[in-house]
Amino acid sequence: MSENKVELLATPYGEVAYESFRELGFAFADKSDVIKELEGKNVPRHPVLLRPRRFGKSTFVQMLKCFYDISYKDRYDEIFNGKSIYTENLPCHNTYHVINFDFSMVNTQSNTAMLNSFFSAVANGIDDFKRRYSDFTFDYRKLDKSDSVTLFNNFASAYSDYAKTVLSLNASENSNYGRLYVMIDEYDNFASQILSQDIELFRTITGNNGFLKAFYAAIKAAAANANCIARTFITGVSSVSLDSLTSGFNIALNVTSDACFNEYAGFTEDELATLIPQLVDIRQLGVSTEEIIARMKPVYDGYCFSQEAEHTVFNSSMCLYYLRTVQNKKQFLPPENYMDPASDHDGSKLQQLFEIAEPGLADEIMENYLANNLFFIDKLSENINLNKTTGYDRDRLLSMLYYLGYLTIDKNASDISSLALKIPNLFMSKLFAECTADLKLKPNRIFSDSVLDISALQNVQDDISSFASSCTEFLSGIFTNQLLTHMSEMALNLTLYTKLKSLRGIMVEMQKSLRIVGKGEKFADLLITVNKGKSNECTYLVELKYVTRTDATEAKIQNTVKDATEQVQRYKSAMEFRDRRVLAYAMVFVGSECVFCG
Repeated sequence: MSENKVELLATPYGEVAYESFRELGFAFADKSDVIKELEGKNVPRHPVLLRPRRFGKSTFVQMLKCFYDISYKDRYDEIFNGKSIYTENLPCHNTYHVINFDFSMVNTQSNTAMLNSFFSAVANGIDDFKRRYSDFTFDYRKLDKSDSVTLFNNFASAYSDYAKTVLSLNASENSNYGRLYVMIDEYDNFASQILSQDIELFRTITGNNGFLKAFYAAIKAAAANANCIARTFITGVSSVSLDSLTSGFNIALNVTSDACFNEYAGFTEDELATLIPQLVDIRQLGVSTEEIIARMKPVYDGYCFSQEAEHTVFNSSMCLYYLRTVQNKKQFLPPENYMDPASDHDGSKLQQLFEIAEPGLADEIMENYLANNLFFIDKLSENINLNKTTGYDRDRLLSMLYYLGYLTIDKNASDISSLALKIPNLFMSKLFAECTADLKLKPNRIFSDSVLDISALQNVQDDISSFASSCTEFLSGIFTNQLLTHMSEMALNLTLYTKLKSLRGIMVEMQKSLRIVGKGEKFADLLITVNKGKSNECTYLVELKYVTRTDATEAKIQNTVKDATEQVQRYKSAMEFRDRRVLAYAMVFVGSECVFCG
């Protein structure tokens, strides 16, 4: 082996089998110190920790299972030696019987499929328990395969008998309780899918006499049994399902916004600094770990889940997918071009949220986004019970956008009287842009019928005044029609981008990440590439500036032109444009009129 060859670890993208990470040579971030927080006196026995999709919740649950479950006792040193929790030597490790349920794959295509697949998910958890504890006997073959409540009740009864036989409860620090630890992963996955498809069915399954409410009521009853459930741990995405269950499982406490759990899922910068050299050959790429993190930060970072948190976190699945791609291609790639395929449906989910909201709220949210404003609420809604309301009001909608990761806490702008929420990163900003374009731009006839003159661009001309004039005509029609009530640079950028995106023969990118030597990372408003792959291929780099009509003095316009010109010339020197033909332009608009294009 060459002395210069770097031995890289495998990327754990899509992997949750925590006990096999070392055996299979996966790189991983050590989250075990969170266990000490879970054992703290202020944490209840039945916590709920919510995080957006693709944040590593399932891996965290598997880690807890390895730490707490008796069947992993002989592997404790193998799995946890060298990790932060190992030095704590907590006496609670491997002292519980753990059963875990994963509801991420429950089928929602029909009511029958849902009931049967939910039963199967519960049965899978029981079968896994039986494999780890061969002396535990429980036969459910004669039960109705759609009755998961009876299945769990019978399991709980069988476990209580088992516990009395094999456990010495008096020797336990939890002598008033049994030793069963119930872990539920993605508790709300299928219920959230139903909510987006059929709100009445959602109310049926979570309301009085609904099977889901009855299932959690059965867990609550087993937790009250001294010989059964000692603790539960629940992960999911939002509180809407749990809150809609109300008395079904009102012993659970949502600790999502506790500062000590801010980093339980996702990656911090320090964790990425450890992972990156294990996953990519930075010497071969010719960049430092710090440069890679700086490039990833505006795209994947920015999430804050507590007003008292010290750090923001990156979306871990996004990071791992990107680093896996860099590892395979052996190139330093722009992160915004390599999004986790699992995010493909996030835009449609955002639209579905708006459809459940009270009338006018979606427009208010999108207009606030276009104006680049923060979102302020008194506090996050702890109770989003859709059995008692016809749709989301403003606070509940913004809270749901927070739980699902579309918004996050802006700690600096928040205070004791109000909570400020913002879009966390470029990825989520683009989702808002797509949603705004689909709901507010594309359905409008003026938008679809209007024409942009791109002939000068296609002919690679230096004079693109005809294009600028057609932009003025197009935007005048759009904004006069008040399709976008808040004119801003963001609205201007999005509107032109969406229209250009609909045209054939060109490629267009918005808010393109660029590396400027000595200046770091910058974002270009529009990149328009014409004649792709041909000898006359050219990229038009366009920086857009907006001045309100009331502020449009001659001095203001001239200063804006000067700033835009200097900015676009800096952007033209970006590393991405080496060996490419690039024409750089500043376009300044007063209202909807382009008053400068040069």
